[in-house]
Amino acid sequence: MTTNGLSFADLTTIAQDLGAQAGQGKDTQIKMLMKLVEGGYHSAIDSDRNKHGQDMDDATKLAETYVKAQTGATVFDAKAPNQRKLISCFRTCIKLGQWPKGGPGEPLGTMNNLMSQRQKLRQNPATAKKVDDAANTLLKYARQQLKSDQLIPDDQLNEMCFRKTPELRTAEEIVESLRKQLRQLHEGKAANNTALDNSKHVKDAINALSRRLEEIRNPKKAAAYTTQADDVEVPLAV
Repeated sequence: MTTNGLSFADLTTIAQDLGAQAGQGKDTQIKMLMKLVEGGYHSAIDSDRNKHGQDMDDATKLAETYVKAQTGATVFDAKAPNQRKLISCFRTCIKLGQWPKGGPGEPLGTMNNLMSQRQKLRQNPATAKKVDDAANTLLKYARQQLKSDQLIPDDQLNEMCFRKTPELRTAEEIVESLRKQLRQLHEGKAANNTALDNSKHVKDAINALSRRLEEIRNPKKAAAYTTQADDVEVPLAV
């Protein structure tokens, strides 16, 4: 039972409209996700796995409507990787709306607060380029809120608005990564790639990187490898 007149039919229409706008290049995903949270809160939609047939829940049905309106497709493959991801995001937002531990108006109030904080950060030139995508921000909040028994405080909401800054890798980590990639190339096992190069040049490069790793990890031992040959000038490769 809904409390404000919002129904599954309403959400289907919203999915059609926003999907069509997305097909025109407009960023509508965040609007759809927020509507799903609202729909979950007002019990217009839920997580019943077989509500619309075998393995067809509200999230899958609405994702199908959204994608078809976006792409003009007549067939929807719920098992395709990109569609599985969309369905998973839809489910997460429905579950967020159903989260029962926040009291009256929650988690809608906190969700709106989060989006308002993000908008202010986007308008600030000092932080604008660091702000994450709106949909990513909402999904980060949703996953965190669903794990908690209390509402996420404002300072944590603020942190969720920013893209995660990757940690700087050490020289050892970079060299190790390069060696791993070359080994995969040498063996023809590179991820998502059929490239194979088992030439002497690639093998020599792997050995050189292995020696460099040994030097980084055991500098005292590596010093013993130094010989007069290190001073010999080697012609540049053409």
